[in-house]
Amino acid sequence: MNEIDQKSRIIEAARTKFLGMGFSKVTMDELVGQLGISKKTMYQYFKSKDDLVTAVLETQLVYMSGNIKNIIDAPVDFIEKLNTLWIFVGNTLSGISKQFQDDIRRFRPELWQRVEEVRKKNVFGNLQKLCEEGQRHGMLREDVNVEIVVAMFQDAVQGIINPEVLVRHPFSAADAMRAIMLILFEGILTDSARNSYRMKIIKDNRT
Repeated sequence: MNEIDQKSRIIEAARTKFLGMGFSKVTMDELVGQLGISKKTMYQYFKSKDDLVTAVLETQLVYMSGNIKNIIDAPVDFIEKLNTLWIFVGNTLSGISKQFQDDIRRFRPELWQRVEEVRKKNVFGNLQKLCEEGQRHGMLREDVNVEIVVAMFQDAVQGIINPEVLVRHPFSAADAMRAIMLILFEGILTDSARNSYRMKIIKDNRT
């Protein structure tokens, strides 16, 4: 395995652990054991856990920003684009545990500031711009405050689609995501756009 592949393998393993459980209680020894590599190999690529946390976070931010750009630039209609963007953002947010966010805020405040900048500009900034575009083209109701809609979506996803909540209910993360989107879309779309969205749901359910 070449150096690039080995480094990527370490980052991916750490990303799964860190995002899911936070990084404060995950040790380098645990990661070394999981990967089946020596400590020497680990420290060849990352001098400390702090270095690895930084690499994981940067990888995650690049992943999110790249995918959002591809969705925004895709040659599809507004409903398809908005639906795809909301699903991606929702699924991505639901995979980041509260513990990881708490760890970043507490132990790496400089990284948390970077997260906030990217989230504001690339994630929710693009979502808000797309909603505003929808208003200009008569797809979203003019009387809807899109900034509030985006904040509602963020809070709904983070408050419902997380392990602590899901374990107490019979619905899955996918079920919760569909319900959140259906409720919000039914409320913010114009009549014609709402009909297009309903047709899309029917089509998706048949495939």
